[in-house]
Amino acid sequence: MARVIDLTPRFLARLDALGVQRGSGASKAIGATIAALANEPSLPGPGDALAATPPAGTAWVRRVPGHNLWLWFTASEAHLVVWSLHRRPPVPLDPDLA
Repeated sequence: MARVIDLTPRFLARLDALGVQRGSGASKAIGATIAALANEPSLPGPGDALAATPPAGTAWVRRVPGHNLWLWFTASEAHLVVWSLHRRPPVPLDPDLA
């Protein structure tokens, strides 16, 4: 069963700030990445990185395939929360230290 997806106001603002146009290749790739996250049986996936988020939290980050875009998210078995989108790759944390 797919997770319920929550797109935060910050994520939606970042789409605008980065100039992602509805229907563009980047928009479609972001949507496909979010759909993949929502449907994966187990998260985080092998290519996901744990990174620090201000002021003192952590989130998982996944690169949007084919684009220099990085999707920040948290997930449970039932929900996927998409927190932000950036053009710079994250500085990964060691998950054993977080």
